[in-house]
Amino acid sequence: MATLQRALVNLEMLSEDINMLSSTELGRASHLRLLHTILSCLNELSSLTQQETEASFQKSLHSSVFEGVFKRKSMVEVYAKLLRLVITAWEASDKANLIIADNFDERADKRLELLQVKAIKAKSQLKTVASAMGEVDYARFIEALGLHDHQWQWEILRARF
Repeated sequence: MATLQRALVNLEMLSEDINMLSSTELGRASHLRLLHTILSCLNELSSLTQQETEASFQKSLHSSVFEGVFKRKSMVEVYAKLLRLVITAWEASDKANLIIADNFDERADKRLELLQVKAIKAKSQLKTVASAMGEVDYARFIEALGLHDHQWQWEILRARF
């Protein structure tokens, strides 16, 4: 239980770090690094919750900022999956944009196509998981992780992919 509490505190601190980022830092490398760290923390939390009952997990969430977020312990794994997809789409899009901006050679066309397909696939899977999750829970997800960019918003996600 103490290890679970430590993992939750780490997750809360990382979420607070994201909330403290300025609007110019959101969507930048520092934000992405924090998301990678949160993903590691979510993976650790997911493995720790395997040993917990639903009741003991909810008890450990009492008075945590994630009390309303993780309604069931399976939501930890859903958050991890969503975050993996966000990171994959984000990194693939950034690499594709970098190729378009200044690294366009004869082999760049193939790399660009592969990266764009990877980003589209990740966003499509994100849409599927987010749709199953529901708009309210997805809104909590993007709020907790500071994903305020228009590409992560519910309406855009549902309309595009």
